[in-house]
Amino acid sequence: MEHHIIRRGESLSAIAARFGTTWETLARANGLSNPDRLRVGQRLMIPGRSNAATSPARATAGRVRSAPTLVEAPRTPPPSAAPAATAPGPGNGIAGGVTEAELRAIMPNAGTRAGRYLAPLNAAMQLHSINTTTRRAAFLAQISVESGQLHNVVENLNYSASRLRVVWPKRFRSDEIARNYAHNPEALANKVYADRLSNGDEASGDGYRYRGRGLMQTTGRSNYRSAGFENNPDALADPTTAADSAGRFWATNGLNARTSTVLSRQAFNGVSRTVNGGDHGSDERWAAYQRALRALQPASAQ
Repeated sequence: MEHHIIRRGESLSAIAARFGTTWETLARANGLSNPDRLRVGQRLMIPGRSNAATSPARATAGRVRSAPTLVEAPRTPPPSAAPAATAPGPGNGIAGGVTEAELRAIMPNAGTRAGRYLAPLNAAMQLHSINTTTRRAAFLAQISVESGQLHNVVENLNYSASRLRVVWPKRFRSDEIARNYAHNPEALANKVYADRLSNGDEASGDGYRYRGRGLMQTTGRSNYRSAGFENNPDALADPTTAADSAGRFWATNGLNARTSTVLSRQAFNGVSRTVNGGDHGSDERWAAYQRALRALQPASAQ
């Protein structure tokens, strides 16, 4: 029986993906009643793996850091193995996940990426208690915009000079300044993310190293550190970790409680600000939310 030693920032679903199994299998094999509550240094049994197999924990040993007692304290209750049957309606827990047809209806431009991200998204939603139609509608609507309908899991920073002046008017006060960073993603990221979110200065390269990745666009050294990917930022572009990091962000920022019913535009905009930090793409997010409500609970969206 092979074992894995838990490192800071790891989630059960991410560990399961590395070993080609499911988080439910790991939870059962290790007697874990709460899959969100793991301890750094905790030893997990990996069912069906021999000690001769190469362990991802050993292969990525360079990422290990000293850590506190807990990987992450849960902010929401863990999902139940089988939600109790309830009368249909917004806010009720639902078994299973979204279908590929539903995901395509929410993100009509996703194409084949809908199939590629379906299982990771369903696993993340189940693990992080995004388990009602209204929670899922809001979650997937935000992901639709943050990821460009699953096409952009790494932040696109290829802007024209004129667009730079619109997006960052205080940083690019003239065309001359903007032209120095136009169509230069690395230089742009290092400028606009310098000295923020625990990043170093512009010369450090942290802005580009810790640019947005994942389905909720994790950005900045401090947020990568919290997610457990400070020493391996590119890993957040993987479908499994991209989806899991989005689900973890959603749950730990209290967004499940805020999306337990169908939201007004004002309330939904508040959720968008938590996700994005501003009002970027507000109309697009609201339109995606309406598509999600229609796809996931047609009766209540009419």
